[in-house]
Amino acid sequence: MQFGRFRIGLRTLKTALAVMIIITAFYFFHRPPFIAALASVFALRESWDKTLSFAKIRLVSNTVGGLLALIYFLVHAQTHNATWVSMIFLPLLVIIAIVFLDGFNFNSGVIGALAALLMISLNIPAGATVLYVIDRIIDTFIGVLVSIGVNRFASPKPKR
Repeated sequence: MQFGRFRIGLRTLKTALAVMIIITAFYFFHRPPFIAALASVFALRESWDKTLSFAKIRLVSNTVGGLLALIYFLVHAQTHNATWVSMIFLPLLVIIAIVFLDGFNFNSGVIGALAALLMISLNIPAGATVLYVIDRIIDTFIGVLVSIGVNRFASPKPKR
């Protein structure tokens, strides 16, 4: 649909559908949908092939960001929530994520990894356990998987 300079395309509708599915499912499971919804938006691309290709990168980058967030959590908890861990150690983890992904030629996954790392690390509530961090890592994977599913089943079939 076109409204002057503005249009609503299939990718826009698929993105909204993926976010709706996540918010609805997470509501019933009493989970915060933010990280999964954002991971889904990052992963959804204009075609099935591009989504599948990018999903591989997102899964690797989510793994890197999530594992570094877990390390952050453990160090932060071990130091009794010392402020320097957020100010100094977290930026060092950002460097590690960039260098690692660049070294393995996953440059297009850097932003996703940093988004996962920072979203999880900077939103850990007081008194959270390792399980909270693991749940948020799982949420990023759920978001990517929902995007793959929506793009697979909500895309028009190619003409032969």
